Amino acid sequence: MSFAAPLFLLTALAALIPLLLHLFYRQPAKELPFPTLRFLKLSMEKTRRRKRIHDLLLLLLRSAALLLTALGLARPAITLTGALWGARQTAVAIILDNSASMGVIDGDSPRLETARTAAAQILDQLAAGDSAALLPTCGRPFPDAEKLHRNQGLLRRMLQQCTVSYQRADLPAALLKAKKLLDEAEAPNKQIFLLTDMQQVSWKSLADQPPSDGPSQTTPLIVVDCSRAPKPNAALQLVEMSRSVPVVGWASQAVITLWNTSEAAQTRRVELVLNGRLEAAGPEIVLPPLSKEKYIFNFTFRQGGLQQGLFRLAGEDGSRYDDGRYFAVEVGQELPIAVVHAERHEIPYLDDTFYLEKALSVGLESLGAVRMTRVPVKNLAAEPLEKYQVLYCVNLPALDSQAAERLRSYLHSGGKVVWLCGENVRPADYNRMNDSSNGELLPAKLSEVRAVVGRSDRDSWHISFLDERHPALKDFLQPPALYLSVLVYKHVAFSVAENAAAQTRVLAGLDDGQPLIVERNVGPGKVLFVGTSLQTNWTNLPLRPLFMPLIGRLTFYLTELEDRCRELTAGAPILLPRSIIQQAESVEVVSPGGETLRFQLAQNGSTDQAAAGDKQKQGGDFRYPDTYQIGVYAIRLQGDAGQKQFAFAVNFDPEEIDPAKLERSELLQRWGKTVIFAEDPNNLAATFAMLREGHGLWEWFLSAVLITLVLETLIANRFGAKKSPQ
Repeated sequence: MSFAAPLFLLTALAALIPLLLHLFYRQPAKELPFPTLRFLKLSMEKTRRRKRIHDLLLLLLRSAALLLTALGLARPAITLTGALWGARQTAVAIILDNSASMGVIDGDSPRLETARTAAAQILDQLAAGDSAALLPTCGRPFPDAEKLHRNQGLLRRMLQQCTVSYQRADLPAALLKAKKLLDEAEAPNKQIFLLTDMQQVSWKSLADQPPSDGPSQTTPLIVVDCSRAPKPNAALQLVEMSRSVPVVGWASQAVITLWNTSEAAQTRRVELVLNGRLEAAGPEIVLPPLSKEKYIFNFTFRQGGLQQGLFRLAGEDGSRYDDGRYFAVEVGQELPIAVVHAERHEIPYLDDTFYLEKALSVGLESLGAVRMTRVPVKNLAAEPLEKYQVLYCVNLPALDSQAAERLRSYLHSGGKVVWLCGENVRPADYNRMNDSSNGELLPAKLSEVRAVVGRSDRDSWHISFLDERHPALKDFLQPPALYLSVLVYKHVAFSVAENAAAQTRVLAGLDDGQPLIVERNVGPGKVLFVGTSLQTNWTNLPLRPLFMPLIGRLTFYLTELEDRCRELTAGAPILLPRSIIQQAESVEVVSPGGETLRFQLAQNGSTDQAAAGDKQKQGGDFRYPDTYQIGVYAIRLQGDAGQKQFAFAVNFDPEEIDPAKLERSELLQRWGKTVIFAEDPNNLAATFAMLREGHGLWEWFLSAVLITLVLETLIANRFGAKKSPQ
């Protein structure tokens, strides 16, 4: 407790006046002999005892009134930190919330500008010898941030360099970091200033932290709320591409989620920018107040390859940080595919490759998505397989050792092989071929050929299971009749070995539990085995609506187009697993601004630290952490097998759009009076004065004086001497 006017404490000596008067005027009563009143002696003794209690209460109340008056005039106050910014040294941690929501315009300026103004006022209060640390919550780390400095010039330069990021803040984590920093400081006075807009999503981790991780009685938290009256804002929250692997000339569709966070209706228009050029614009959309609306945007890709796109809201509103979302799409165009076949049938539609070639040529080749080549199995050993992205091996007899070794090398170079069954597939021969190739040509050991001919218990099997997590199959789960109507009359049975379960995946199964389609990774390559033929005497699959889109999706999946384009939130590192980069000699990273960085890879596929600098390796994976700029990052792998390209679309955190704020009562309930709220971020003078003087108690003391005087009057009149009636 401190006193603003301590000299008034001397007046507390006045509390002795009632006691002195009481002692001075205390006189013994005269004894007068009156024999006839001896029977009243007992009554007089009782009256004397009541009089003593009455006098003692009056003495205490009158002394208390004078003492409380003196204490009230001394203006007592309770402070959390003692004398601030005075003779005692002070250490201050300034947490600067620079998340995307701090870019919202309040009044005439963004919230971050208000926070900068408040931070400058805090620095102005520092005296010589005081220290401060600036802790931005988001964005690229500053070399000198999160450290205590006495150099105000350095702190002010860092403050001006802080910009709005596209990330979401984690304020409880920032508070814990500030507390640990100040715990190591030797200054007797410590404070944490939190400059934020109190956005609720920034406090998500609060429930996971114990209250002890927050401010303490010796290190209070001063919260400066930098949000007031935000300008009306609409945001483009999400973009969902309905076709994950589009093709040149095919109609593509994006489902866009728009969010009007203001209390007024807004009219906005969505535009599509492809490769830096405005491609299309949608009609005006009316967004009701405080609502989310989904808008379907139809468009067509005019060229193949990697397409860098941006859906954006035209016009200006309360924030420019949530008006667009980037995406990257690898558009299929003339992907080299080979169909390896045995002897051709003289009747075309009876040929084993007939339906497969129709699906590839009509569905994909005619649109320029793939370039199909027919390769006789006798030429397989001499064919340059590396020029093909996918090999469809259709009803082939078991390969000789030379062709099998070529196929194994193709898989280890990243190739993809699909086996389709037929009359030429004999399980024993295939198993011997697989064993001679270290078990890497097939995903499982074949057992027998099963057929319904001659069975009395059934006339067919049907597909009853599709892997719902597989990218090539997940779109065919609804309606279930798409795959339940596929009948199988004959198939090759096989089982997945227990020791291979970790790298083998069952994609489709029959109603009796037998697997029908199995996938396995072989190094960077993949091998799929389809246990039935694509002829109608084995299955009705080629005649079902599922067939052509399934072949298309499997082909795109195997060419890795879907895996080459991914989406991240700002600040999340780009990761490429070792299985992808192990054949590469170097990695090039092209940032959205066009800057190109090149990193040499060690022989084991990990990043060379001397070349990568702060780009770290994790278990042989390639890791690039500097994704604070939104846009499309192109990753190019250079090696003997040529160049392979990946793309990562980096966007703002969509949760940053939510304008909901954390109530002050939640922080007060958690940390009590340790939390202090500044009322005006543009003028913190009252907050600084309160920190120096503390919470004033003089009003309470003077109120206690009035209560004491009332009690004194009540006791004096209630128990005082009464006048005798006339």
